[in-house]
This record gives sequence, C-alpha cells and structure tokens, in this order.
Amino acid sequence: MPIFPEDYKIGWGRLACRWTAEGYSRELRGRSADEIADIYCRELISMSMILPSQQSIQSIKGIDSCQVHNLIHEICVSKLMQENLVFTLEDCSSNSQATVRHLAISSIWEGNNTEFESIVDMSRLRSITCFEKWKSIFISEKMRLLRVLDLEDATGLHGHHLKHIGKFIHLRYLSLRECAHIVHLPNSLGNLR
Repeated sequence: MPIFPEDYKIGWGRLACRWTAEGYSRELRGRSADEIADIYCRELISMSMILPSQQSIQSIKGIDSCQVHNLIHEICVSKLMQENLVFTLEDCSSNSQATVRHLAISSIWEGNNTEFESIVDMSRLRSITCFEKWKSIFISEKMRLLRVLDLEDATGLHGHHLKHIGKFIHLRYLSLRECAHIVHLPNSLGNLR
C-alpha cells in the first residue's frame, strides 16, 4: 500500500486484486484469495493502519475504498525504500542503479530513457504503478518478472505503449481503467496465461 500516494483513496477491488496478483493473498484453508484479502483488510482497519474512506450500501463488503493512515504510510514508505522494495522516480538519484521490486510513478518525471535505465534495474521489477503522465520508457521487454501493471491513473497512455505486454509471462494484474486513449490492445496479449 505504500505504492499509493499519501491520502490516496484506494478502491477495495483494486487493492484485493493487486494483493492476489502479488501473492500476498491466496487461497488458504478453503477460503478464496478474495476472502483472505477481506480478512487482511479488516485486520488492518481494526488496528487503524488503514482507514475506510467510504461506506456504501451497494458494496458487498461495506467498504468501497480505503486509505493508509498518514503516519503508517510515512513509516512504510521509509522502511520499504531503505530495503529497496519500493521506489519512486521522484525520490531517486541517477548515481546508482536500484534493484527494486515495486516502482511507483506519482509525479511528472522529466528524465529520459538513458537516465531511467541507469536508475532502475528493470529485470527485477515485479510491479509498476503510474499515477501521472505515462512515458513509453517506463515499460520494456526486460521486465520479465512483472506481475502487476497498474496504469489506472496514468495519462497519455496509448495502445502502442503496451507492445511488450505479451512477453510478461508472470503478469497477473493489468489495470487500464480510465485510460481513454486505449482503443486497441496488442495481439501479443493473447500470449499471457
């Protein structure tokens, strides 16, 4: 959840699907991955680590979205960045290449392809989440371990930016919600399981 910006309202369905795709929630003792994710969410709410941000009668679980408590968010981001698990382009320096698992793009980054490749070891990335302007350099066929490609809040994304998607054999979650310029997906999408 530290992938999401501070005070960001995270849709419950989006969060549960991401947890399942990343392997944090899976079938256990006869319960589905969604049920396990719901249990995790309720535990985090009971500890005030995440806060339900909307209650809805239409929602099956009663929670449409949530957000991470600000203090918890700050602690998580700090700890995970120290361990190179989560990385945001905004907080990077081009002095050394980071071996990160999860990349968050939450503001407009002005770097180029050479800078990006010198900062991020793309062969180790497991998830990319973009909250701002998409650049074609953010995706590469080198991302062989990519499991989550969450472009729900990305702007400027077009179908041709996804030409390598069929090579991501580990991809379990793809979100293109609100990506109005995606009118055609590449045929390579059929290569995924």
